Amino acid sequence: MKKLLFITVFVFTCLFSFAQGVNFLEGEKWSKVLEMAKEQNKLIFMDCYTTWCGPCKALATDVFPKQEVGDFFNANFINVKYDMEKGEGKELYKRFKSNIVGFPTLLLINQKGEVIHQMAGFHEPAALIEGVKAGLEGKTVFAMREKYNAGNRDLNFLREYVQVLQGAFLKDEIQRVLVDYMQSLPVEELLNKEVWDLVGEYVKDPYSPQFNFVVFNFDKYVYKLKVDGYRLERQLAWAIEKAVDKIVKTERDSTGKVLPLVVDPENTEILMTLINRGNFKRAEEMRAKFKIHELELAEQWQEVMDYVLICRSIRALGYSDSFVNETMQYIADYCKDKKILKQALALMEDIQAKENEGERGANYHDTLAKLYRVLGDKKKAAEEQAICDKIRAEIEAKFKEAWDNM
Repeated sequence: MKKLLFITVFVFTCLFSFAQGVNFLEGEKWSKVLEMAKEQNKLIFMDCYTTWCGPCKALATDVFPKQEVGDFFNANFINVKYDMEKGEGKELYKRFKSNIVGFPTLLLINQKGEVIHQMAGFHEPAALIEGVKAGLEGKTVFAMREKYNAGNRDLNFLREYVQVLQGAFLKDEIQRVLVDYMQSLPVEELLNKEVWDLVGEYVKDPYSPQFNFVVFNFDKYVYKLKVDGYRLERQLAWAIEKAVDKIVKTERDSTGKVLPLVVDPENTEILMTLINRGNFKRAEEMRAKFKIHELELAEQWQEVMDYVLICRSIRALGYSDSFVNETMQYIADYCKDKKILKQALALMEDIQAKENEGERGANYHDTLAKLYRVLGDKKKAAEEQAICDKIRAEIEAKFKEAWDNM
């Protein structure tokens, strides 16, 4: 009797728990789903997922089983879910590919099989319900985009539009919309807190007047608008660093030869002005990179070596030797002075030896191979290249193994 009672309670508990969440039809024929939507006069809510997708699993275990989520979706939609890599899901992926920006993607589809609203990524229960409600109220990606393209630039409208785009995980479109809006305003409007709260994080182009304005008014943002100074400095410094690296970075052709460095005095001057005005924490590193770049362009090889050694001794190039490695690669390809080449070799041997002592040492053996090669030691060059190739193969194998186990 006790066993029977236990089984009865267990069954009813399971049924009750199941009823709490979203009742999904899984893998159902799409033609059948469309028929059901017409018969019940409902829209279709589709969960597009894959078995390897972490956020998909989180929705399935932490959100869809919630009672409030089930109450809303079961009352309003034909709820279906498809693995986009199997069976019916593969064909539906082809059909709705333009609306699937990643996994999970959540679609509202009408009885004609047309997408009328889309969301993507993991959402907490309340956010998921509000996002879908917004779609039912006409605040869909498509409707909002149409209004935007028609010229609506009202601040409140843009806030709603960005919220809808965030729900759909359309990051590129958010950036495009807000940068466009920002560029349409007088730069002084960036000191309007409502405007700043909407567009501030997209001030990322160091060559833009908006970026220049923010750098030159940094204190006003911190003390008047109460912006987090640390975060703002990090945002501005990161953008400048990226621009600096684009100018000073060495590029290679298909054979591995380092290409001549870029000469860009105009943009260099703009960036140096921002660096000096902002006095960012890594300003010294950026100045050092520009100085080394200038000496390389002038082919002042001894000065390059001397300056690199000084900068390394005071950590003016940061705690990584990747830029030093690139500089030595450039010297190997463009300097003909064997004295300098030997200095470069000695430096890279010392750097690699210290890297080898650590648990996760960097691989600079290809640079050593190149320096030995230009100095005429083919045997040592071959040995270093073999070490380099072995390390790279091991790293690739680990990445492949990690990928295969995902």
